[in-house]
Amino acid sequence: MNFDGKQILSTFVKMEEEVSKYYAEMAKIAPDEKSKALFERLSLEEDKHNKMYSKLLEKHGGDMNREFSEEEIEYTKSLIDENINQKHEFDKEKKFSDSLEMAERMEKDGILFVHQMMEMYPDIAQKEMKVILREEKLHLQQVRERMNFGTLRSLGL
Repeated sequence: MNFDGKQILSTFVKMEEEVSKYYAEMAKIAPDEKSKALFERLSLEEDKHNKMYSKLLEKHGGDMNREFSEEEIEYTKSLIDENINQKHEFDKEKKFSDSLEMAERMEKDGILFVHQMMEMYPDIAQKEMKVILREEKLHLQQVRERMNFGTLRSLGL
């Protein structure tokens, strides 16, 4: 079956834009300076990813129609659909810890997406994709560290 990978890159562009905005909002309500600094930095890095994906879409967008198994296409479409349907709406009424859980989920989704892109299109932007993958993994680690810090603080440790 044919699949146009332009759909993946288009989703990346939108996803990174949304995540960048989300992190900027989280920085505004952060309960401490370290959390504020973390989310300001993450917002800037996701914005950088957005620009990288936009350039890749311009460069390779017309050259990504390929043949894949039905299973591969269905999995990829489910990643795209879930991402589009799963609104990362920012709710200022939410506790900061809930927002951190949302951030963790967004970073995990990003990692899954990058892995899928690299597997399906190994000839497209491997260097860039490896950089983004490394950064997304680091983001996940940093978000988890903030989550653990909050837990320790609430326990009085």
